[in-house]
Amino acid sequence: MLLLPFGLMNAQEAPVTMLRLRMPNTMVDANWNNLLSAFRQYPDCCDEVWFSTGVSAVRMDVHRDHVEKLKRAKEALRKIGIGTSVQVQMTIGHGDSGQKAEDWTGKTWTGWTGSTGVEDSFCNCPRQPAFLDYLRQMVRLYAEVRPRAIWIDDDLRYNNHYPATEDSRLGCWCSTCIADFSRQDGKEWTRKTLDEAMATDKDLALRWKRFSISSLDNVARIIAEETKNVSPETKMGYQKTFWDSDTMIVRTVLETLARVSGRQVLYRPGGADYYDKLHPANQITKSMSAARFMKVLGDDGLVASWCPEVESWPRHYGSRSGQGALLEGFAGLAYGMDAVSYFVLDNGEEPIEVQRRCMIRPLHEGGDVLRRYAEANRGTVCAGYTADASISSLFDFGLTGIPVLPGLGKNVATLQESELKGINIYQQPSSEVQDFREKLHRNAPSPVLCCSPFVGLVVPRIDSNGALRTLALVNCRIDEQSVLRFALPSLSADCKKATWRELRKKPVKLKIERDADGKAYIEVPSIAAWSAGFVEFGKAKTHQSRPEE
Repeated sequence: MLLLPFGLMNAQEAPVTMLRLRMPNTMVDANWNNLLSAFRQYPDCCDEVWFSTGVSAVRMDVHRDHVEKLKRAKEALRKIGIGTSVQVQMTIGHGDSGQKAEDWTGKTWTGWTGSTGVEDSFCNCPRQPAFLDYLRQMVRLYAEVRPRAIWIDDDLRYNNHYPATEDSRLGCWCSTCIADFSRQDGKEWTRKTLDEAMATDKDLALRWKRFSISSLDNVARIIAEETKNVSPETKMGYQKTFWDSDTMIVRTVLETLARVSGRQVLYRPGGADYYDKLHPANQITKSMSAARFMKVLGDDGLVASWCPEVESWPRHYGSRSGQGALLEGFAGLAYGMDAVSYFVLDNGEEPIEVQRRCMIRPLHEGGDVLRRYAEANRGTVCAGYTADASISSLFDFGLTGIPVLPGLGKNVATLQESELKGINIYQQPSSEVQDFREKLHRNAPSPVLCCSPFVGLVVPRIDSNGALRTLALVNCRIDEQSVLRFALPSLSADCKKATWRELRKKPVKLKIERDADGKAYIEVPSIAAWSAGFVEFGKAKTHQSRPEE
C-alpha cells in the first residue's frame, strides 16, 4: 500500500491522530479560547484539527469572518505543534431533523427531493446553480487557510437524507434533476413515470444511479477545483461509509479528486457504533469492517492514507469515553489504517472541564502509543488467517488469540466454516483452545503463537521479508488478563530488543528468550480491561516531542 511520507512525524505532513471540530468551536471566541487552553495543556491529544465550514448555509459574510478567525487559530495551533485541515461539513446535508435548527439564511435554492415528492428543506439538490455558486465561493474562502487537506463530509451521498429519502428510491428527484436526466436519457420523464418504469427496468435504474452519482461527483469536482485554484498544495479527502454497496460512488469521487488535484487522495471510511453503551466489541468490529472495505475498494495506489472514523455524534455527556475512542483507533491501525479521525467533542452538553477530563486528557495520554504504533507499522502488513465469513464471525474466532485477517495483508491460510466453528472459547477449557491453536499453527504457521490463556485479539504485522515487526494485543475482557507468553517463529535472529507499549501506560522493556534451537519467545505484562497495546521489536525509535510555545 502506498502511504504518505511520515518523515519525522511532522504534524502538517503526516498526522496520525486528527480531531474534528465544529463551527461553534472556532466561531465563538469563548469556545475557542477554552479549547485552545485544553490543547496547550494536553497537546498530544491530536496531531491535527479539522476546522469546519459548518453544517448549514449561512451568509457568505459569516464564512468570511469565520475564515479570518481560523487563520489566527491555525497560527496558535502551529506554535504548539498541531496542524490544521478543513472539513467541508455540509455539501448535501444530512437531514431536516438534525439541521433545521441551524442558520440557513444563505440558502436560496431547492432542497433534496425524494421520489415520493417529499423535499428536505434543509438539504441541497446537487444540481442547483445557486447552490453550486455558493459552494464555489465558500470553498475559495476556506482554502485561504492553506490547510494540509480539505475533507468532504459523508453527506455527499445519494441516500439517507431524511425525510426525503424515507420510502424513496435513491437520488434527488426534484424537477431540475428529472429534467436533466430526461435530456441525458433521451426520453421525457416525470417523477411518476420514472418511478413506475424503474420498478421493472433494471437498466433504467442503473442509469439513474450513475446519473445520481455524477451529480454528487460534480460537487466534489467543484470543491477540488476551487481548492487547487487557491491552495494547490492542499490535499483532497473524502469521508464515506464502508458498506459494499457504496463502492461505485466512493471510487468515482476519489478518482475525480485525484484527477483534479493531481495527487493521491485521502479517505476516511466510517459509519455507526458511536456509543459506549453498546458492546465495546462493536467499535472493534467497525475497524475490521473498514479494513475489509479497503480490500473491496482496491489497493492500486489511488488512496494515499486511510483514516477511519472514530465518532460519537451527536455528542452528549455519556456518549463515548476517551478509552473507547483510543481502543477503536488502535484497532484501525492494527488492521491496516495509518491514521485516526476523531469526532468526539461535545456540542455544548458538558462543561469544558468535563470535556478535558473525559476526552481530551485520555486522548493525550494515549496519543503517543498510537503515533509510535503507526510509525512502527510503516512498510508492514497485517498477517493472519482469512475466511469467507462475516466480520462478527471473524471477531469471535479471533478472540481465541489466533490472528485473523479481515482485509488487506498476508494470508497465512484460508479457513473453512467448519474450522471457524471448531473452537468456542465460551464452551471449551483453555487446554482445548491451546491444542487447537497449536494444531492450526503446525498446519499453517502464523508469525506468532499465543501460548497462554487469553480472550482477545492478536494482530502481528510483518515486513516485506516476512519478519515480525510489531505485535498488537487487544484485551476483550472486563478485567485485566495475566502475563501472556508468545512464541515468535517470524522474529529475525538479529532482533535484540522488544518494548511493550500499552495505551495510557508507561512502556515496559521485554526480554527476548531463545531456546537451544534459536526459537524466540516473549512474555507480555498483564493488560488492563478493554485496553490494548503493542510490542515493538528492534531498535527503539526516537520520538520527536512537541516544541514549547
